[in-house]
Order: sequence, then C-alpha cells, then structure tokens
Amino acid sequence: MKLIRDRIPMIAAGHGQRLNTRTAEPGELPALLRAKVVEEAHEVDAAPPEGLLEELADALEVIHALTLATGHTLDELEEARALKAQVRGGFTLGLVLETDGEARPN
Repeated sequence: MKLIRDRIPMIAAGHGQRLNTRTAEPGELPALLRAKVVEEAHEVDAAPPEGLLEELADALEVIHALTLATGHTLDELEEARALKAQVRGGFTLGLVLETDGEARPN
C-alpha cells in the first residue's frame, strides 16, 4: 500500500490498466504522506542531475500535501521556513560540520 498522485488511476486507464485504489481515511493520510516524503527523499538522493528538478518537485508536492493534511497552511509553512532561516540561517553557504558525532545541530 502506498500513496499515489491523484491522476495516476486515470493515466493508467488510458493505457488499458486498472488500478485497485481507495481513498485514504483522514486519520491515516498524515502517516501515508510522511512515508511518501521519505520515499521522495530517497528518489531525490538517487536522481541524476537531469532528473533532480523533477524529483525535487515531487518532494515539494508531498510536503505541501502533508502541510495541508495536518491542518496548516502553505503560508504557515513558508513563515516557519523563513523564521528558521532568519534565526539559524539557510544552507546557501554550504557549510559542513566535521565532528566526532557528539553534537548534532539541525
């Protein structure tokens, strides 16, 4: 069992395939979306340079869906991202912590 994009059954039907699907119960959707985020993160990690943007778009789509499914808005997500970037910085400098594994700041 895994979460798929909304139009996949219709696309499959156009190719003569019938998929056995159901609509997730509201209570199970956040867990399914969390699992999908992990799946998409692995796909981002494995993507070749020419496929990276598409995989990042998939990951962002799932993050947007998880944000909404957990009762937040996309504006709240962006505000949280911007605040964390303001307080702790972003990742644009490419700083790498070389450590013995004791301290693990995020």
